[in-house]
Amino acid sequence: MRKYIFLDIDGTLFSTSIGRIPDSALAAMELARKNGHKLFLCTGRSLAEVVKYLNADVDGFILGAGSMVYAEGKRIYDHPIDASEIARIKHTVHSFGLGYSLEGTAGAYCSPDGYESLLKYFSGGSTDRKKQIARCNANCTYPETFGSEESDSIYKVCAFGTAWEPIYPKLAAALEHPFILTKVMELKDFVIGEITDRNISKANGIEQILAHYNAEEFDAVGIGDSANDIPMLKKCGISVAMGNSSPETKEAAQYVTSDILHHGIWNAFVHYGIIEGEEK
Repeated sequence: MRKYIFLDIDGTLFSTSIGRIPDSALAAMELARKNGHKLFLCTGRSLAEVVKYLNADVDGFILGAGSMVYAEGKRIYDHPIDASEIARIKHTVHSFGLGYSLEGTAGAYCSPDGYESLLKYFSGGSTDRKKQIARCNANCTYPETFGSEESDSIYKVCAFGTAWEPIYPKLAAALEHPFILTKVMELKDFVIGEITDRNISKANGIEQILAHYNAEEFDAVGIGDSANDIPMLKKCGISVAMGNSSPETKEAAQYVTSDILHHGIWNAFVHYGIIEGEEK
């Protein structure tokens, strides 16, 4: 039976340690499509930030944590945040001393501190600043001088810091309705909080995709690693957390696979019979 497979990118497919998608994950995705399954990248990234994945062997994209949806090359859902709301969010994030990025259609536009955070994130371990900038450019990530809510539609705001406590809970409390803050990554001295409309999530994007194909939730497979993947996992008939997932994400999933660098995608696909082979 055909499955509709929704894959998060950061921490699920893309590894910051190696700066790319592991080969076993790419092989698993190729085999899954050959077996007739539909694959979708389901990410918090905006359209611009997935430009390097637009020719990937997939059937569509859920972007901006559910605020923009593509199926078979066509945009079937679009819900940006109003520019006046973005201006207020920027002010609030800045007031807590955090960097930010505005994730839009043509690029992700960063405050100075936000840009430094993303230079590190996309570095793949390189300390060469020219290489870091080139990798940010390849992911359409720029200083805010290149664009803002005044020149592009913005779908999500990320706030960057070095520790979740005590600043991020205070930021969450300061956000105006309907916006919420979700922890999407917490590494040593590197934290990302995602600010979105509480009425929009990856689960909403999955609803759009399933309706487009006249498919049911029990046909859906969700694989992720962070808190913003939990709505996706709860929406899907099969839910998988990566071995490197946050504890709350593992708790929300039916199955925990191995981590991203130990063939997590491949092993999950084999476990559920999506592809044939042996777990690695």
